[in-house]
Amino acid sequence: MMKKTDSYRICNKYLNRVVMIKTAHGTYKGTIVKVDNNKVYLRPIRNGKQAQISFLPFIIPLVLFDLLAIALLDTRPFFPCRTF
Repeated sequence: MMKKTDSYRICNKYLNRVVMIKTAHGTYKGTIVKVDNNKVYLRPIRNGKQAQISFLPFIIPLVLFDLLAIALLDTRPFFPCRTF
């Protein structure tokens, strides 16, 4: 399990970036939209699109103490190389 200070620092580093966060309760993919002293707020991604409910974006608050791993996801489009 990561320390709270490490989780806070990493979450701030990846603010507004697409990440995958593994917690004691499951794995979540989304964009970090806010970090405070106790929680990281994640806007989830479903099927490659930002999830939204009604007119407000759906945000998942995750407790910093529960975070096990945070990975930055590559969101650049894939273009296969062509050889001639």
